[in-house]
Amino acid sequence: MVVSMTIQNADDALITALKSVCALYPDVIVSIKEQNSPADELKAERAAIMKAIDSGTLKTFASMDEYEAAHGL
Repeated sequence: MVVSMTIQNADDALITALKSVCALYPDVIVSIKEQNSPADELKAERAAIMKAIDSGTLKTFASMDEYEAAHGL
């Protein structure tokens, strides 16, 4: 069985406690993936887009027709 769980506002003490409980079952495999808040993800995406704009590597299109022509659609 695979169980997926999301816990918000967790700290290191909670993570350590959860890992300790999981250690009681030797066959259990625990993987923890830290997720950013949606606001932080949007800020990171905006920064990446602004960097691409500043470096001139961001492709923009004036219309959907121009986009389709550039992508062979």
